[in-house]
Amino acid sequence: MQLVAAAARRIARAQQRLRPADVRRKGVGDFVTRVDLACERALRRQLTALLPEAGFLGEESDGRHVDHDWLWVVDPVDGTSNYARGLPHFAVSVALLHRRRPLLAVVHCAPENALYSAVRGLGARRNGRRIRVPTRTLDDAAIVGCQWHRGQQQLAFLARLQRRGNRIRTFGCTVTQLMDVAMGRLDANVQQQGRSWDIAAAGLVLEEAGGRFTTWSGAPVFPFEDLAVGHTPSVAAGPRIHAALLRLLRGTRPGLVVSRR
Repeated sequence: MQLVAAAARRIARAQQRLRPADVRRKGVGDFVTRVDLACERALRRQLTALLPEAGFLGEESDGRHVDHDWLWVVDPVDGTSNYARGLPHFAVSVALLHRRRPLLAVVHCAPENALYSAVRGLGARRNGRRIRVPTRTLDDAAIVGCQWHRGQQQLAFLARLQRRGNRIRTFGCTVTQLMDVAMGRLDANVQQQGRSWDIAAAGLVLEEAGGRFTTWSGAPVFPFEDLAVGHTPSVAAGPRIHAALLRLLRGTRPGLVVSRR
């Protein structure tokens, strides 16, 4: 936890000094900053020293060392586009997987300067205090987080989600939106996209807080079937709202071509 907290402090300080030259385009609508790269290198050194037998998969790494029983999965800055523009919605995410299933998670969310952690079977915590997903229903008071793939045109699911008057929010950071669900600030989160480093830690925190985290068909996300798969569409919510969302989404495909890294 101390490693993630220290990384978060460095990243927050560096945001104030970020220049346009420090931001590089990786692909269409996909960016990386010098801070992402430096933070991932530092976390890789530190985490490897803690557990030398574990492999490492990070958003900015080459992904060649994922065939280990134990695997660190790291997103040094989730929400890089926000971060590069000075927006507050970004996070640091670290998960330890055993045979593709997250067992340990530590997440720092910048908007609230809060540290979340979870150990499979032992619950979830925010700044050391146990958390539980509130019990609610999907009605006109519900606020649902959503994200979709850049340029995606198959957005019929948004209309379905709003049938009961639900309000939609998009903050541009998967990790913070999933922690918003865990705390009850959002009632649910529905995404067409999300890579393993986006969802490994946050998904475990949500599950350990009593939430459900599945694909659009209701299948468990964990253990990951294939860490090289480009995106995993997901639904995150408390049990009652999760069941209602699956009914609303029935017959609606995520509309995202699954690609390999």
